[in-house]
Amino acid sequence: MNTKQKCKFLYALVIFTAAYAQGLCQDQAARINYTKFTVSAVAKKAVIDWATDNKIPTNYFEIQRSADGVNFRTVAMVLGPDPTQTNCNCFEYFDKLVKSNKKYFYRLKHVGTDGAVVVSETKLLAINK
Repeated sequence: MNTKQKCKFLYALVIFTAAYAQGLCQDQAARINYTKFTVSAVAKKAVIDWATDNKIPTNYFEIQRSADGVNFRTVAMVLGPDPTQTNCNCFEYFDKLVKSNKKYFYRLKHVGTDGAVVVSETKLLAINK
């Protein structure tokens, strides 16, 4: 490795180390704060509504679904708040309900602009037919 390559490697290492250390030193109080998180059934769809206090910068949210409450998979990504709701950091997603299931578990995965990931509480949607 020549000197130029060594310098590039060391520079990348310093940047990575600084970013990693910043993530370790972040205050746990800086977690996303949900002011609302509801899941309801409307016309064969699950309506997932949530709002935040907008104090933590958001890169995106992942909506995750599970049939058993343990094994979740991402069913959608939401990049920004609902533009129809003014003065609110409100989000919404509609998920088509699968007829074979009567229970659906949902949770939100918040990914901040710094790459920090926070998973919300789990909400159960039980369909009584």
